[in-house]
Amino acid sequence: MSATPERSESHVEAPASIGVDHVCVCIDGSPVSNRIIPHGLAIARAFGASLTVLHVLEPQRQDGTLTSTNPLEWEMQRTDARGHLDGISAEYGSPELPVKTVLLEGRVAEEICGWETSHHVDLTVLCSHGASGSTDWSLAGTARKLIEGLSGLTLLVPACALEEPLTREVIYERILAPLDASPRAESALPPAVRLARMHGSELVLVHAVPVPELTRPAPLDEEELELERRLIDRNTRVGESYLARVAGRLIDQGLRVRTVLTADDVRFELLGCIKEERPNLIVVSGHGQSGRTELPFGSVVGFLLEHATAPILVIRERADERESLMPKRRDSESGRLPPLAST
Repeated sequence: MSATPERSESHVEAPASIGVDHVCVCIDGSPVSNRIIPHGLAIARAFGASLTVLHVLEPQRQDGTLTSTNPLEWEMQRTDARGHLDGISAEYGSPELPVKTVLLEGRVAEEICGWETSHHVDLTVLCSHGASGSTDWSLAGTARKLIEGLSGLTLLVPACALEEPLTREVIYERILAPLDASPRAESALPPAVRLARMHGSELVLVHAVPVPELTRPAPLDEEELELERRLIDRNTRVGESYLARVAGRLIDQGLRVRTVLTADDVRFELLGCIKEERPNLIVVSGHGQSGRTELPFGSVVGFLLEHATAPILVIRERADERESLMPKRRDSESGRLPPLAST
């Protein structure tokens, strides 16, 4: 169901208010992780940011601990990794956007988090799975740790979205932005607008009407059913009006905008919309109505990160705005990471 946009003289917050100066693409040397580099280039160009490709060499693990590696073999791995990064820099770099590369050694999640904090990375690009390949889990272990531990903006590219023929340039023809009518959710609009302008994208605004949760120790009586119906009708009217206002402001700025209003379980409705609309990119705030910022992201975003089949750009507070949930780096030789906050 689409709402007819109403025009308005007001404007959505200017895209320039979202500061992205440094983009970091995290790879593990596998062919699948290398395919996320064009996404990093697309984001960096849109925001006029610098770009770093980061690779962490991790010694083979046994029982969760870092183990020693044959020095000769380790030096060969280091040389191969350095050569691979040099090739990436030469292939993807340009005078307008040089591609810097960094090679680190140690525990992957800790090294990435530590390096990004000290080098003021604003946006991180990750692949859902890397050298280990697809698993029974929707996210590989390292990707999950990084998503939970890093603050700021994160672009997660699911491995299933990388099955198309490899291209050196990514074009986001359709960008989908889920909104729940909260100011926090609307923080995803400025970067979505900026990317839509650069790529000439169609911007699809989606609002899933929440179904009221009534305690049901027994079947609802007529009065309770009427209350439920009235709440749903009210939420639908408000959702239609809200989408129309937001879309109208964006259309006034020269963007191509379409709206989708749906209802029922928010998570599965959004997932269904993603499958139907087939966006090239999803842009969403890490938190919405609940505003529970002590968690890395809300339950709806966590669900989308696990199940979305398109790249998803999650907008979150930076480290100086929210205490990072990633445990501090340790010099211990145990190689074990402290438990992360659960989602």
